[in-house]
Amino acid sequence: MKDITAELLADYLAGKMPELRDIRIEGLARLPMGASRETFRFDLVHTNAAGMPETIKVILRRDPPASNVDSDRAHEFAAYQAIYGHGIPVPRMLLLETDPAPFDGSISLAEDIRGFHNSEYQLQTPEWAGRLPHVAREMWSTMGRLAAVPVEKLDLSFTRPATRENTAAQELAYWTAYLDRHDIGAEPIIRAAIRRLERWQPVAEKLALVHGDFRAGNFLYDDEGNLRAVLDWEMAHCGDPLEDLAWSMTRTFSFGKNDKRSGLATHEEAVRIWEEASGLTADPPALAWWELFNCVKAQGIWNACAHVWMTGAGNEIIHAYAAWWLRNAQDKAALELMGHL
Repeated sequence: MKDITAELLADYLAGKMPELRDIRIEGLARLPMGASRETFRFDLVHTNAAGMPETIKVILRRDPPASNVDSDRAHEFAAYQAIYGHGIPVPRMLLLETDPAPFDGSISLAEDIRGFHNSEYQLQTPEWAGRLPHVAREMWSTMGRLAAVPVEKLDLSFTRPATRENTAAQELAYWTAYLDRHDIGAEPIIRAAIRRLERWQPVAEKLALVHGDFRAGNFLYDDEGNLRAVLDWEMAHCGDPLEDLAWSMTRTFSFGKNDKRSGLATHEEAVRIWEEASGLTADPPALAWWELFNCVKAQGIWNACAHVWMTGAGNEIIHAYAAWWLRNAQDKAALELMGHL
């Protein structure tokens, strides 16, 4: 792919943002994060109307030639715009370019909220042990508030429509097809999970904007553990908010050390916090369905990583990691949920 350089960016933005004079790019660097998109950080320096220099801190995301999720810059950009201003802290979107020609891939620009943490691994260090209950409350209460936002107040035209009655079957069909499309061999455990899920699907208590990947590692937090922004909305869609709750408690995001989900709180604690904030009820059979469903969804993503690596479509080491470790861990999680471990 084309190298993203300061010169290339400055020339491009001068044409896209003519209101900004004397544009220059400083501190351009690629960030080592994520398996689905390339992420860059830079300062956009320009001259304001008073002739003084001003700086906009920017995050750039680029669609690569091969990814582990079916999404694009337009989808994530629209998701951020949909939820912005509705009580969920997210960065402000600045620019969307869907023409891949300028950068060999679509890009989006957003404000860069700097000075905070997003590492889920840092939360597992001894220094953070005393702050984990607060981080847990911040994460699951924010997730609960997202679930409570009325969907009729949001522009969700960017995603597939859903009803309370069909969303579970629709998501299962989508991710089963995704698994099929990235077939890398027999999946007896996940196929057994799919057969179980096909026998019955829950009806959602309400529809919500589902983030799709809400977990530790996908939000910014400060030194006290306060949540500052929710990131990575590329799998956002209209659906059952229990999907987010179940995803956050997937065993593959629990670090394998204890029963703390997302490395933060027990299953029971997470559900309690979410229910208090959302005003909804996490019906146990429905939540159990979504937890098993998320094993199918996750395995589809991990298989897509393996497919990218095996076909040579990409060579990011995180794809090999997912293909090796996460696929095995997901099988184990599914077996546990089905009562066979």
